[in-house]
Amino acid sequence: MKRAQVTSSKFIQLAEQMSSHIIKSRSENTNKKYFAAFNRWDLFISAEGGNSLPAESIHVALYVTHLIDKGHSSSVIEGAVYAIKWAHSLRGFRDPKDNCFVKNLLESAKRQCKKKVNKKDPVTSDQVKELCKKHVHTEDAILLRDLTLLILCFTGFLRYDEARSLKCNDVSIYDDYISLNIAKSKTDQYRQGNSVVISAGVTEACPVKMVKKYINVARISNLDSNHFFFKPAYRSKGVSALIRKDKPLSYTTARERVISLLKEVCGDANLGLHSLRAGGATMVANTSTKDRLWKIHGRWKTDKAKDGYVVDTLDNKLEVTKSLML
Repeated sequence: MKRAQVTSSKFIQLAEQMSSHIIKSRSENTNKKYFAAFNRWDLFISAEGGNSLPAESIHVALYVTHLIDKGHSSSVIEGAVYAIKWAHSLRGFRDPKDNCFVKNLLESAKRQCKKKVNKKDPVTSDQVKELCKKHVHTEDAILLRDLTLLILCFTGFLRYDEARSLKCNDVSIYDDYISLNIAKSKTDQYRQGNSVVISAGVTEACPVKMVKKYINVARISNLDSNHFFFKPAYRSKGVSALIRKDKPLSYTTARERVISLLKEVCGDANLGLHSLRAGGATMVANTSTKDRLWKIHGRWKTDKAKDGYVVDTLDNKLEVTKSLML
C-alpha cells in the first residue's frame, strides 16, 4: 500500500524548524569548519565530473589519496572526511566513510602524515613572580592588562579562548580569592559553564591584587556589565586606556604582548600562550595536590589530556626506580 504524502503548511514549517535544530547538533565553529571543508571537496569532485552529495565511496577514497599526496596533515584529512560524513548525515544519505578503502586510507594518513609536535616550554611560578616584581610600580593600563591576563591564564589554567571570552560579570572578587565563570570552554560542549576559583597570594604576583589594580587603573567601573574584561587598548600622549567599544582582545595581540613580557624573564625559551596553562599545570602536578582537584581546575575531560600538559621534574621521574630499593 502506498503511503500518502503529507504536504500541509504545518509540516512544511516543522520541516524548516527541524533543519534548524539538526544543524545545531554541532557547535557553530564546528559547522563552519565542516562547511568550508565540504566546499573544498565539492570543488574537487565537481571538477572531475562527480557528485559531492550523495558521494560515491570510491570518489571519497580518491579524494583522500589526493590529500595525502598533497602532503596535508592527518588532522586536515580526517576533518575533510568527517565534513563529508556530516553533510551526508544532514541529508539522511549513506555515510561514504563506512568503506574499507576510506577507513584504510585514514589509517595510512595517520602513519604517513604525522605533524611534528612542537610543545611550548612551561612557565614557572618563579618566572611569573620575577616578572610581576619587575613591574610592581606600573600604572600603565596596557601593561596591567597583559600582566593580569598572564596571571589568570597561569593560575586558572586558562586556554586563551577562555580568557578572551571573559566578561566583566564573569569575574567575582573576594577578600582571599577570585572566582571566574567560564561560560564557554572547549571541553564544555553543552555550555553548562564552569567556575574556577583562584586563591590570593603573598607576593607581587598575587592574582587578587593584580586584578584589583587592573580594574582600578583601566577604569573598569561596572563589574556587573556584559562587556569584555580584556579589551584592545590605545596609547596617546603618554596615557594608555582600554577602548570604549566592546570587543575582545585579539589572539595575535595577546600572543605578541604576553610573549614579549615572558621573554624578559624566560630568555630564549620556546614560548606561546599555552606556556601559561602548561606551566601552571606542571607546577601543581609536581606537588602533593590531588590529581582530581587540578584536573577539575583545568577542565580536562580525561587523565590523558591533562597529563599531556605536564613536564615532570627529574626528582619525580627518579622516584619510579628508587621505589625498586636496589
